Amino acid sequence: MSFFDSIEKLAEGVSNGGTHATVAGGLLQELEGSGGVTGIVQQMQQNGAGGLLQQWMGGQTQGANATQIEQALGGSGLIDNIAQRTGVSADTVRTSLAVIVPLLVSHLASNGHVTPNGQPTGNPVPDSGSLIQSILGKLL
Repeated sequence: MSFFDSIEKLAEGVSNGGTHATVAGGLLQELEGSGGVTGIVQQMQQNGAGGLLQQWMGGQTQGANATQIEQALGGSGLIDNIAQRTGVSADTVRTSLAVIVPLLVSHLASNGHVTPNGQPTGNPVPDSGSLIQSILGKLL
């Protein structure tokens, strides 16, 4: 069973859960090779999404919209890479990331893995499987 199959199994039967889980898995795989969550936080700050990040790091995990995610991650290639990796359309990836990224950022900030400016704190970031379970637990 592949990584994506395992993630989708966790979310079976829940509206949008399977798609969000697939995109979450693709995101975490992409982050492993591109600077991790620190990289995504710094990219978002550079693209003017500091206000959103502050909300999410403060525990307000209401989703963004697909346009905000597109602007925040613009130039990173992350959305297209996830779409190619998962076989999900770029529009669907944007929509799912609008739900997933706030949860991911909030989880990592509240557990002391990254600072508000995106720097690692020295606390090891949980493995991808643990992060997926945590995100899915909040989605489902």
